[in-house]
Amino acid sequence: MRKVKNQKQAASKKAKSIKKQPLKQTPMKAKVLTPNVSTDSTTKDALKKVSPPEVKKTAPLPTTVLKDNYIMVSPSLITADEQINPRFEYGDIEELMNSILENGIRNPLKGYKKGEQIILKDGHRRMRAVNLAINKGHQIERVPVILEQQSLNEEERTLEFLIYNDGKPLTMLEQSEVIKRLLNFGWKITDVVKRTGKARGYIENLIMLTNTSMKVQHYIKEGKISAHAVIQIMQAVKGDLDKATTEVETAIKKANEQGKEKATPKHIETEQVKNQSYGKFYKWASEIADKIAGKKGILKDREDILGKLLVSFENGQSASQVAETFFTDKNYKPEIKLTSAAKK
Repeated sequence: MRKVKNQKQAASKKAKSIKKQPLKQTPMKAKVLTPNVSTDSTTKDALKKVSPPEVKKTAPLPTTVLKDNYIMVSPSLITADEQINPRFEYGDIEELMNSILENGIRNPLKGYKKGEQIILKDGHRRMRAVNLAINKGHQIERVPVILEQQSLNEEERTLEFLIYNDGKPLTMLEQSEVIKRLLNFGWKITDVVKRTGKARGYIENLIMLTNTSMKVQHYIKEGKISAHAVIQIMQAVKGDLDKATTEVETAIKKANEQGKEKATPKHIETEQVKNQSYGKFYKWASEIADKIAGKKGILKDREDILGKLLVSFENGQSASQVAETFFTDKNYKPEIKLTSAAKK
């Protein structure tokens, strides 16, 4: 018992002596955490917590350069100058809007930079469809735009309306407005023919349209008579504006009596025009259009194609332009067959 008591007293003395001794502190080195590609997600989260807050920078313009002059840009940065836009017939914008929402813009818009803005040159229908979609609450953050690679003057940009139109083709009356502007710049008919690649007779027909009265031009815009019919009337009356207006109104009246909304060359009463040949195929196609107009159970897509062919003919579109516009799948990419050498 005495031995155990002595051991307890010794242990108590030793504990007191330890408390009196100062503690030795060993300095610890700070551990630096460096991000590593192989760091796991837990460590990455820890690093994010200890990282200093990022300094907020001013957001750049919402423009993405994809390649050279091909960019993706916010619609708010695009300006459509209606004073230089010759188009007045936009067609079904809501249908185009639905197509864009479903498939995107397949043909990029075209424009040029003016300060922070982009002035639209080609793609006014597409731009209207985009703005309509935004107004309806759809979100379209960016649209594709091709910028002009070199600065052009006003005359060259006017010419481009005729030679670089990737969307809905301009009507004959819209084209005639462009021709009128070029002539006002001092161009000669030979200059227009050479630069546009269009036949001289076709250019002269467009000039004839620009010389018609405003009343007749409104009839064309409203779809009451085709531009092709007006040109034939102008040729028959030798440019007499009063006679031309009378003949146009007579043709419209005759078309309405036959239940047609739009007068074509066959509704013209002028003997000189009636004796002209419109071409067998045009007569045949227009007769089909008359037969199916307003009937039920008609295949709408085929009726539309026929109508577009007739309008394209009346507007002076070439066969290659019609084939490219209505019958060519621009998204088609031919398969590249590898040769035996390439396969090896």
